[in-house]
Amino acid sequence: MLNIVLAFLSVFTLQPSNSVPKNPSQVTLNYIEYNRGASFPTRAQIGIDYPGFYELTFHDVRMIGNSFYPDNSILPNAFIWPLLEGKLRASKNAFTEPYYGLRFTHFFKKNPNLGIGLEFAHLKVFIPDEGESVRITGMDNGKSVDEWKSTKEYIDSFNVSHGVNHLSLFLVYRLMLLQTEKIGAGKIQPYLSMGYGPCFPHPQLRLKGDPEYKAYGHQFNFANYGFSLGLGSRFQISKGFGFYLEYKFTKAYLKEMKFDNGEEGTMHLNFPVHHLAWGFSIIF
Repeated sequence: MLNIVLAFLSVFTLQPSNSVPKNPSQVTLNYIEYNRGASFPTRAQIGIDYPGFYELTFHDVRMIGNSFYPDNSILPNAFIWPLLEGKLRASKNAFTEPYYGLRFTHFFKKNPNLGIGLEFAHLKVFIPDEGESVRITGMDNGKSVDEWKSTKEYIDSFNVSHGVNHLSLFLVYRLMLLQTEKIGAGKIQPYLSMGYGPCFPHPQLRLKGDPEYKAYGHQFNFANYGFSLGLGSRFQISKGFGFYLEYKFTKAYLKEMKFDNGEEGTMHLNFPVHHLAWGFSIIF
């Protein structure tokens, strides 16, 4: 983690002299952006309190992103074709199901290298269907547990497939390179961002046992939160339009997720994720 932060900072240690605006009135300050992307497999710590039976922690559980669902393709085919056929509901579902992000950024007029913004990032995590053997600690029917077992011994299925849903307030610093009279902010804008804010996860969990414990629904609780670091570059091809490529690191702490079928119990989940995102910018 420290190495990632140091690498980010080293890119922005020296600010080139041509980052000073040639024509301040031509520097664009507002960016509305949409991206698609991919989150890579990670390892998570999962805690489940199943009242009357167990309170267990599952350590280093492998989770995958499945970022292109329902397309299973980098190209948004499931969005484009229904849209062309006039199937707006199917197109809307395909637009919001895969990995995607939305953000608004405002740079300060007196210091156009520095900005503030609001970002929404929708990513998924799944325990693979085959399960795996992991270290399990805690209490099971009143007995202390510290053993290696398959997650399938306790968990039938678990994912956060309708999104971890980070909502972050972020700070961003950009360089403004290759400035022209028409594109005062520069045709190339490398940037570094740091964000923090709540998460609104949608867990889908089925546990082994009778009665069956399950969860399915959004969890609106400010005890669930995350932070992010981003390093990317925007390529502004005109005064009003551009595109960008970004690496992002996030860490999510989902501390208060509850069962939604009237049963007592909680779920806890924390995990880091590496992302690669690409998108376009509407600039004004």
